[in-house]
Amino acid sequence: MSVGAHGTDSSSSPRRVCYVYSPGYVEKCDSLSKVPNRASMVHSLIEAYGLLPHMRVLEPAVATTEEMAKFHSDSYLEHLQKISEEGDTDDPLSADYGLGYDCPIVEGVYDYAAAVGGATITAAQSLLQQQCDVAINWAGGWHHAKKDEASGFCYVNDAVLGILKLREKHERVLYVDVDLHHGDG
Repeated sequence: MSVGAHGTDSSSSPRRVCYVYSPGYVEKCDSLSKVPNRASMVHSLIEAYGLLPHMRVLEPAVATTEEMAKFHSDSYLEHLQKISEEGDTDDPLSADYGLGYDCPIVEGVYDYAAAVGGATITAAQSLLQQQCDVAINWAGGWHHAKKDEASGFCYVNDAVLGILKLREKHERVLYVDVDLHHGDG
């Protein structure tokens, strides 16, 4: 066994990295009005830096209502689905669920939330199945949503959904929030 200049074992194999991605997923994430085209810009950078060949690309699943209900309330998810299907931007209950300025009601908001939640659950599942050592959902990390309320541009708390998936096998999970603002979780 040889040790590199920084005290690391240079004979060990490189970390196996999974990247949760599909063109349809990126397109859905790009539609979010508060951060338009962010997902495609990140993916373009990954391609430009030649990182894609070093990662295993995983097709994201779409979270079911049951999976999202492991954290979010049924009434919140039902409301998201209702306004998403009906396109009702004037529903008076929306404010009670945190939908407004920070989290505007947009067409397909429920499908967007299910896509983001499902992608993070896909990443967590790949870790549980030991498909990789590191799993990345660059379009995820929407961790401000509460059990029954959207908050801070977040319609679903995919970070919690991923943690709950990991807790199926692991007793403890460390989550580090590196936002540039004070945390609210």
